[in-house]
Amino acid sequence: MRKKRLVALLTACLIILGGCSSVPVRDTADVTLPPPSSPYSAPLGDQSEEIIQRVSLSLPSPVTGQLTMVSDRLALPAARHPAETVLTRLFSFQSNDQALAISENDALQLMSGRGVELSGGTAVVNLAASALSLSAQELFLAGMAIANTLSQWGDIRHVNILVNDQHPGLDPAATVPLGSLVADTTPGAAASLWEARGSQRTGNVQGGFSLGATLYFPAAAGRGILAEGRTVSFHDAGLSSMASSLLGALSAGASTLPGVPQLPDLNALLTSNPLVEELPGAQGRIILLSFSESANEQLIAAGIPRSVMMASLCLTLTTFLPGLAGIKVRIGTEIISAVVPAGTLEGAGQEIFFEDQVMRRTDFRHFLLDYCTLYFANGTGALARTRRAIPYHQTRSPRYVLNELLTGPQYTDSNPALLPVLPEGLRDADWLGITRHSDTLALNISAAAGELFKPLDEVQERLMVYGLVNTLAELEGISKVQFFIAGKQEGRFARQIDIAGSFLPSAGITAR
Repeated sequence: MRKKRLVALLTACLIILGGCSSVPVRDTADVTLPPPSSPYSAPLGDQSEEIIQRVSLSLPSPVTGQLTMVSDRLALPAARHPAETVLTRLFSFQSNDQALAISENDALQLMSGRGVELSGGTAVVNLAASALSLSAQELFLAGMAIANTLSQWGDIRHVNILVNDQHPGLDPAATVPLGSLVADTTPGAAASLWEARGSQRTGNVQGGFSLGATLYFPAAAGRGILAEGRTVSFHDAGLSSMASSLLGALSAGASTLPGVPQLPDLNALLTSNPLVEELPGAQGRIILLSFSESANEQLIAAGIPRSVMMASLCLTLTTFLPGLAGIKVRIGTEIISAVVPAGTLEGAGQEIFFEDQVMRRTDFRHFLLDYCTLYFANGTGALARTRRAIPYHQTRSPRYVLNELLTGPQYTDSNPALLPVLPEGLRDADWLGITRHSDTLALNISAAAGELFKPLDEVQERLMVYGLVNTLAELEGISKVQFFIAGKQEGRFARQIDIAGSFLPSAGITAR
């Protein structure tokens, strides 16, 4: 008898738990149970709650001095990548019995306003000038600690270190590149890697070498640039020679970025080797790239605007080459002193002037893109996944991503032959409020939008709802979506699907 009661109790619990995660779809006309209720109120306006989460910090062990992973609890931003928040905590960590501080006297700080750039699985961490007080070995150790810390998010695989917008290098003279760092949390790995780079630090490089580098490729339709981490082979450690090798790697094309245009052979277009010039007053150095007049025609033929090509060259070279403050570019007899971006997603039409004809990283801060994932209809009653390049700092913004869904499929998408899932007439103003609660995103939609949903047939309704849910569930940390229409969870979207309840993403509706 006792066993029967236990079985009955377990059965009842399973029924209750199953109801909590069920998809609120009505297949019958009569429903005897009340619809599920939401523990959250309908949001008005966008609210970005912080998420309390355990993170790992890579810090020196107080016993061995080698990097070790230490757990910490932090409040992380919900609508942007946590990299800057976590690195700020890493740099401010005070020595205790678990770990030592990564640096003393606040030597490590993120550069204000442009501390971390994220694109294509690559992070560029820009440190304030105070980091120059560290020795080359201390800065290398800090770089490995940064790479180990950021690697806990699966979207960061390569890390580049800059100080005050310049790559510091492995040697005091800033002539030996550090390259892109890859996390290695094995005890003693950072020290071993430092020793392994000894021949490069002393300039004793024979027969060439290979090193991780971040290449920036023009995005389709001139919308900006996208990063890709790759191992590049270099003939020698001369700055001019390394610049030529990077141009060759760009010309070889992207390996992982969909739909980017093929660059012309940049080295073949050079009329002379890249020329290294020192700027006055220890400002760093620049490289002059002199291209033939035909470069203009070849860029036009490739569909690459001049402004985007300059951004690609500037960020590729300044990210890798030590001590490089910027570049100058001559095409034919013209030294480029200004550009007007046309198709970029941010800053289009705003002329960019280059002081002293030198292009610097900050000139192209609006150009960097990364991918978001969207779901559209494939024409056979299913959804299909596509990737779209958008400004890198917007990839975790629910409103920005929703508005990308509103625009419908674009020819620049990784999968362009798709159909819209949202009805015509829907606007940004129809998203009355968006709030994240832990792993649930609450979306309040206007009454006017609700009227646009009513004429949809069952297939259109299902594609719309799960186009929204699957897209929003691609955002980091989001696994459920709750909808409100005019602040209420009542009725159906159109014919079949109840508004009330929590919606989980559906893999079954997505074409494979």
